Order: sequence, then C-alpha cells, then structure tokens
Amino acid sequence: MRLPISKAVNKVGTFLINSPVFLLRPAQLKKISRGSYSTPASAEFWGGMEFISQGLFPAEKKIFEMLPQTKGDLLLLGIGGGREALVLGGSGFTITGVDYVKELVEKSVENCRRSGINIEGIVSDIDRMDFPPGRFDVIWYSCSIYSSIPGRKNRINNLRKSAEILKDNGHIACFFYWNPSAARGNLRWKLGKFIAMATFGNTSYQKGDIFKDNLEFLHAFSDKTDLVSEFSGAGFDVIDFVFPENSNNACALLKKKV
Repeated sequence: MRLPISKAVNKVGTFLINSPVFLLRPAQLKKISRGSYSTPASAEFWGGMEFISQGLFPAEKKIFEMLPQTKGDLLLLGIGGGREALVLGGSGFTITGVDYVKELVEKSVENCRRSGINIEGIVSDIDRMDFPPGRFDVIWYSCSIYSSIPGRKNRINNLRKSAEILKDNGHIACFFYWNPSAARGNLRWKLGKFIAMATFGNTSYQKGDIFKDNLEFLHAFSDKTDLVSEFSGAGFDVIDFVFPENSNNACALLKKKV
C-alpha cells in the first residue's frame, strides 16, 4: 500500500514543482529564468575559468565539425561567459554574442579579450535582435537556448527572424533540450492546460514544458518529428541531428531554404 501512495505523492510533487510553466505567462517565465542567471554566483560560475576552459562539449564539437563554413560572421545566442565564443572565435569566426544577462556579456568579452579574441557583446533578449538582413553566415543557438522560448509559435517566429538575418547559404546550429520522458503523463498535461486556460497563464503550455531545477523554463522535446515541423515552418531544412548519450543538450544543424 505504501508504494502506490508514494508513487502518487511523487506525481503530485512533480506536478506542483512544474506549476509555474502553466500558471505564469511567457514573459513572466522568461523573467524568472533571467533572474536565475543574473545572480553574482551564477555569473561567477558560468564566466569562471574552470567552466569556460572546458571548451566545446561533445555534441557541440560534432556540430562544429559539420559546419560547411570555417570562417565568417557568427551570431552566438546565449553567449554566457564565453565558453563557446573562445573556441568559435579562435577558429576564425567573427563573433557577435547576445545574452540577456549584462554581467555574463561583460564576462564573455573580458574572457575572450584575455585570449586575444575580440568579440562584440550585446545585452538583449534573443527575441529582440536588431540586425540587418543577411548579415550572418552562422547562427549558433547555445546550450538548449531554443528550448528556453515558451510556446511553439514563439519558437518558430524566433527562427524566422534568424532566417532574415542569415545569409542565403547560411546555417544554424540549434541546441535544444531533449528528454523523451518529459512528455509522459497525459492527465497531468490536460490538468495543466486547463489551469493555464482558466487562469490566463501560459496558454501556449504544451507537453514537455518543464521548470528545470526550479530555476528556468525549458521545453523538453521528445519527438524528432516535432522538431522537424518547427524548423520547416520557420524556413529551414534539417541536415542532421546530434543526440549525445549522456546529456540532454541535443542539436540540429539547419540550412536555410532558398
């Protein structure tokens, strides 16, 4: 008897932990995520030498090696403390980095400068980018940042904006959060959707939306067809996927449809 009760309590606990993803509106969810990464401790960790010296993670290395371009203008969305910028800038790309945390942008510029790499750092939300059409050869969506955008429609619109500022032969390295088990629980999803609609919260709430580590919103993808549908709807073909064995940070290499 104890085991079924324990399982039920655990499911209720999971539902309550993830309640912000259907109670709060997208702008509020993004504000919470921004606040989590804006603390002094967070900036020190993500911008610290111990972390950034790790270089590219395995999935990132694979995608980097798949890129047809070896130099040119690269837009790095979610630059953090500069871990990826150090490698990408050091390889020959001219880096423009965007992040909504001022302290991290400053850290990334400083860290790259110490290594003799000059980058442009911009404090901005990735939904408010203002660049001329066709400026970039590559756009790099850092570590699951595509999944940080609440709502399928909003993600597609963001990619469409990226398509506008990407050159016709340009590519996107789109990192997203991959966790097939996150889409389980049909009853929990229906209840969450009902609450979201009844309270005018996150009306775009969908299966896979999670409040990861009580820190940030992420949409966990669990089906490649959903990803292909979003990418195609934004004007991109999928060249290949990379699903690492021991990480949720997966990636798709996209080519702009012409």
